[in-house]
Amino acid sequence: MPKLPTWLADTMEKIISNKIHTVEVIGTKMLSSNVKSVTLRGDFSSTNFEPGNEVLFRVNANEYRHYTLADFDQAASTCQIIFYLNSQGPGHNFAVNMQTGDQLKLIADHAKVGYQNDSNQHFFFGDETSMGLYEWLGKKALDEDAEYFGILEMKAENLDSVAKLKLLIDAVPADVDAPAQNAITWMENMHPKCWEMWKDATFYLTGRAKSVRQFKKYLKQRGVSFKQIVSMPYWELGRIGGA
Repeated sequence: MPKLPTWLADTMEKIISNKIHTVEVIGTKMLSSNVKSVTLRGDFSSTNFEPGNEVLFRVNANEYRHYTLADFDQAASTCQIIFYLNSQGPGHNFAVNMQTGDQLKLIADHAKVGYQNDSNQHFFFGDETSMGLYEWLGKKALDEDAEYFGILEMKAENLDSVAKLKLLIDAVPADVDAPAQNAITWMENMHPKCWEMWKDATFYLTGRAKSVRQFKKYLKQRGVSFKQIVSMPYWELGRIGGA
């Protein structure tokens, strides 16, 4: 989201006041040196977040950032967000300084990537910025007695964070100069019978724009149809708004 004049941001918040929830940070946990899980509590009695729902935070006087929820428990009045601390921009500063007891304004938004209910197999591709989305989609799949699996490309220092979430997803080191290539190599090394079992799945592609594009191209070459692919690029090097 582009920068807004402070007065316009203030006015916008008054107009959408029914979507704004005051929340308290009740817990934080570092999953790696730059992946942070945060649990928030607020009055969500009139809200029914679904897997894939995004929220916004005003990270400074002029800028907002989108984040995808990793979990939501209406009965407990809590939600969870997994932040990727990329050491760049106001989004990083906002998330890295977040601590237990902080009071924040959370703005409810819609889902750009939602759970595909008509599928019984769900395959996830992405990176650190995808972890929250896939944490919740994976839980949803298990609740529905469906299957899920996937591959994330991540910086080496973040590879262990996947295991800490107990996600049924593998991870490979990211190569900034060869987006998605290590993940594609991982796919190529799958046993042929494994590919046969998953070729009709719904494929969710999120994260770096160039990686999403390359992985989508690979899937199409393998015969995956366009209707099986759900894609949403979150960021790209040099693009404002991803930090």
